[in-house]
Amino acid sequence: MVLMKLTIPTLFFAFLFALNAASTSFARPSLDILYDRLAVADAKMAQKIELEIKRLWELSGSESIDFIYKKGDEAFKAKDYEAAVGHYSAVVEFAPEFPLGWYARSRAYAILGYNGPALSDLEKALALDPQNFVAIMGLGLLFEKLGHRDLSLRAFEQALEIHPNFEAVLQLKRSLAQSGSEKKI
Repeated sequence: MVLMKLTIPTLFFAFLFALNAASTSFARPSLDILYDRLAVADAKMAQKIELEIKRLWELSGSESIDFIYKKGDEAFKAKDYEAAVGHYSAVVEFAPEFPLGWYARSRAYAILGYNGPALSDLEKALALDPQNFVAIMGLGLLFEKLGHRDLSLRAFEQALEIHPNFEAVLQLKRSLAQSGSEKKI
């Protein structure tokens, strides 16, 4: 009988916990669900889904890491790329499973001309989140900078498979195609 008294409250709290977890997952769809929706969304809906994905990307799970990441963003926007690299390096050191830290540092590295480290960070970001269409775009831009048009085009096409309405990549792909046709003339 004592076992029954302990089990019922335990089951009740387990049920409440499960119900709360289920309601949280319904309220905030996972990235996989959002990526699936993005692939088939019209342009207007794609913008809304893209914003939600980017919001979720920015959540590291730690207020301290989020703070350091924001400091990196502030330095990046101020064009202090060395400081941005320093902040983003702290992010990836303390939160190595946070893909946006790796992507952000790769952007700063690329601007500083550190193409090898930029490529390495993009590789890590995409290993953690293979559907990060912004990181894939960054990979395409880096390949283009390095003179690998074919790899750049392939990266842009991959980003468009995930986000068919990604206007920045659509423009980059058109620009790449135009520059390629100009070289043939």
